[in-house]
Amino acid sequence: MDYSQFDRIAIALFCRKAFFETRMNYTALRPGVVDMKIESRTLGKTWQIGLIAAALAVSGCDAVNDVADGIADIGNDADVYYHLSLGTSLSVGIQPNSSGTLLPTDDGYADQLFNIIKPAFDAAGSQPRELRLAKLGCPGETLDDMVNGGSCLYVAGSQLDAAVDFLTDNAGKVHLVTIDMGANDFRNADCIGTSVDYDCVDAVSMQIAVDLAAVLTALRDAAGPDTTIVGMNYYNPYLASWLEGDAGQQLAVESAQAVAVVTDYLETTYGTAGIPVADVATAFESDDFVNMAPAPNEDLPVNVANICEFTYMCAADPVGPDIHANDAGYALIAETIASVLP
Repeated sequence: MDYSQFDRIAIALFCRKAFFETRMNYTALRPGVVDMKIESRTLGKTWQIGLIAAALAVSGCDAVNDVADGIADIGNDADVYYHLSLGTSLSVGIQPNSSGTLLPTDDGYADQLFNIIKPAFDAAGSQPRELRLAKLGCPGETLDDMVNGGSCLYVAGSQLDAAVDFLTDNAGKVHLVTIDMGANDFRNADCIGTSVDYDCVDAVSMQIAVDLAAVLTALRDAAGPDTTIVGMNYYNPYLASWLEGDAGQQLAVESAQAVAVVTDYLETTYGTAGIPVADVATAFESDDFVNMAPAPNEDLPVNVANICEFTYMCAADPVGPDIHANDAGYALIAETIASVLP
């Protein structure tokens, strides 16, 4: 049976019980397709991931052992180039469905950015060429996970190992690398609860800077000087607390100050590495409590209104509140990244 390289990689990851250290239930949907339902204790949501796994229905996991060397086996055709996407759940387009189940989608910022840049790239070469998207991001990934391995299992060892292998084995063929990292490090530290622990914010931000710098050095060494690498900062989901009355509004204001600290550290770290930063925080107008925007029940500060418009933070249960961007939010992130590309 013949499979695409991407399908074979998905099968290999599946066979190695990829993604989460949680309870897994497998249900055959139809020949060649396996539904992997994963309940994440960390995020308190259910992740449901469909993988193309035709080999499993015929000859089991032994059929894909030849891809054990990792994802760098994805083609080396002379006319094929890659956009390599790294990062967190945002990089794989996670969104809740109508039941609140978190699903990877093809509407994430990486997919939408790819759709923006691919037509011009494909048309610009003196010889026929094609840009393809390779997504290695992992939901819930922290920087420590990215370096040492975490809830997603990569044949190479970790997301960073897989990225370095991909860049090395496809030297000269990676047109763009996009990365978002640091958000889960901040969230997991619980610096923001009913109030903001600014000592925690400072400590976590400094650690993010140290860990991110090491990741960027490894990526640049593997990619070489000519591959474009672009990072990003983040929107502020804590702004949705504005809807919870006086205490929530105070927390929203304090959260903006806290997220600004993280943003400064991210921008400084990317800048020191010579990597442009997509200013997602500004695109979402994250600090604008002054200007007001119309909302169904009352006018809201534009930064709060944008969080409600572009994420699921203000959505009713069971869909929300959820930190992930909706299609429009992912589109805004993609456009913001596109704006800093050379």
